[in-house]
Amino acid sequence: MKLESHLPRQSPWLYITPLLNAVLLLLVYYLLSRGFVIESGINVEKPRSSSRLTGFDHAHIITIAPGNEVPMYFDGRRVTFEELTQRLVDGRSGERRVIIHHDRQAPSGRVVEVINLAQELGFEAALSTTPSPAPLVP
Repeated sequence: MKLESHLPRQSPWLYITPLLNAVLLLLVYYLLSRGFVIESGINVEKPRSSSRLTGFDHAHIITIAPGNEVPMYFDGRRVTFEELTQRLVDGRSGERRVIIHHDRQAPSGRVVEVINLAQELGFEAALSTTPSPAPLVP
């Protein structure tokens, strides 16, 4: 005995629609999330550069602001040089990369000290810059 369905036959689009919906949402999420950039929250005027920083998505952020006291921040919290050293020593078991956001007016000696400290403790250090405008080619 053969059983037959008396229900109307469903269109294949009924089953494909949820899949297309999920693919479209993933595409929109991917396109919108590409513009998110790691920022420290401290306003600094970074130097311009045409290079790109890749592979530092989960890096610690060290910010060196301008001023007489040369304020520094580690992941958004103000620290002294000694506290920065201690935080880097404590953080050696986690992410081994740091991004250094420094103002153009910050003393270059302090920037070099922070880079040397990070590298001595086994961190990869990268300087954050502002993208320079594309050169006009005639």
